[in-house]
Amino acid sequence: MEVCVIAKCTYKSETIMFSVSSESSMVDILKTLCLRFRGLQLGCFTLRYSVPSYPSCFLETDSDLDLMRTFLLISNEKTVDILLKDLCGISEYIGDFCVNKELIACEKGESSCSSTVEDRNEFLGRSKRASAKPLLSNEWETYIHHVGQKFDGGAEEFRLKWCKYALEVGFNFLYASNDKKRVVAVCSNKKLEGCSWRVYAFRCEATGSFVIRTLNNVHTCADRIRESKSKMMRSRVVSSLIVDRIRTKPELKPVEIIHEFKDYYGIDISYYHAWFGKELAKLDVHGDESKSFNELVWYADAVKETNTGSLCTLDCEAGINRFRRFFVSFGGCIAGFQYCIPLLFIDATFLKSKYKGQLLCALEKNGNQGFYPLAFGVVDSEIEENWTWFLQHLASILPPMGRVVTFFSDRNQGLLNAMGFVFPGWPHSYCYYHLKQNLISKYPKSGYGKLLQDRVINLFSRCAYAVTEEEFKVAMDELVIVGSSKVKAFISNLSTVTMPTHFSKECVMGRWQTV
Repeated sequence: MEVCVIAKCTYKSETIMFSVSSESSMVDILKTLCLRFRGLQLGCFTLRYSVPSYPSCFLETDSDLDLMRTFLLISNEKTVDILLKDLCGISEYIGDFCVNKELIACEKGESSCSSTVEDRNEFLGRSKRASAKPLLSNEWETYIHHVGQKFDGGAEEFRLKWCKYALEVGFNFLYASNDKKRVVAVCSNKKLEGCSWRVYAFRCEATGSFVIRTLNNVHTCADRIRESKSKMMRSRVVSSLIVDRIRTKPELKPVEIIHEFKDYYGIDISYYHAWFGKELAKLDVHGDESKSFNELVWYADAVKETNTGSLCTLDCEAGINRFRRFFVSFGGCIAGFQYCIPLLFIDATFLKSKYKGQLLCALEKNGNQGFYPLAFGVVDSEIEENWTWFLQHLASILPPMGRVVTFFSDRNQGLLNAMGFVFPGWPHSYCYYHLKQNLISKYPKSGYGKLLQDRVINLFSRCAYAVTEEEFKVAMDELVIVGSSKVKAFISNLSTVTMPTHFSKECVMGRWQTV
């Protein structure tokens, strides 16, 4: 017995049903539609069909038709919705004015005005300027079909698709009832103009999906024009459209979102909606940041269990168990560090998340001139107490390796005090970049001061990159002479014990014995 499916197609508020069998072709379907729908012309419309999870599938060739039949057979579906979009009968453009084709025909005397002039609401609803390029929002007007349409995503999907549909068609609506089990929406012009547009959807307890129970999709008001600004463009709609972009580009700025919506959707959105939409998208992608702190206890145990030799410590405030500090050093990184040059770069940086804080790190350079992480810490601020806590955990890792490590850092006072307390006598050098910036700040940025600054920085660089001890001494003496009192004060402030020395001296002292 031949298996047939029933196709349903709606055009201008009229719906027809017809059977699609294995013998049916696209020509047969097109002829049926043109014959049944008055005013529809062959070649002036496109067809799409809707199946669960795929609301807009191409239906243009016999191959598309075969695929549709195969999918319906596999899915055990007996009916299918075919979406029809009229391309020729919508409107014609004369100069800067949009005029309905039937109105043009009326003026030419081709038909009776009384029988062809459409309702003003129908005319306004279709008067959309032709865009220079297709917009990604064009398909939104196909989101809503008929009574009985299902939304597997529940109330959230239903609300989002209705907002997008209203944006594209060009109207605003209000919720008369809005909860998890049912949603009732009416046109925003209901009170002023008595518009009868209304939709009612409910939650199907058996499947959990939302289903349209009643739908009056005809507006009796005159305000239906697709505009670049709309009250329906809410932050949740913005979030649903950029969530995939946030996965690949989390640093996306609100200004970029505004430009992308203008280019791709033809819609103007405010900075607030762009910013808050991004926050909602981040929440969907990464989850609630405040709740993620609750997972740290589990995470610390999981690290120790799955990565042997790891050191992971969570420090909370006594009594209230509020997060205070966190330290982690993975066992694999600890084992690998034994084969690296004994240098450690210690620094901190700001965290830009909702709850801020500081990220403390101890890094090494690998053979490919990249970063080799040894330890990380998360604290509230870069103070001596937190640096001491971080370095004490680091001290439990380094001494058992049986070798002395040279530290490099900036000159943060809290770090310097903590370093002297936790690692007394261990070599500690300062970062060249930070020293250079400190020296630059001591001279004016214009006139003679700028010339002197350039000269001093050049001599300072010669000291840092001197190959031999003799070259270092010559450059250092010249730096002190040219820089005068400012350089002398700068050098004396670097160390209260000894003057800066050439790196070869440190080699003799055994600090770089594995180089």
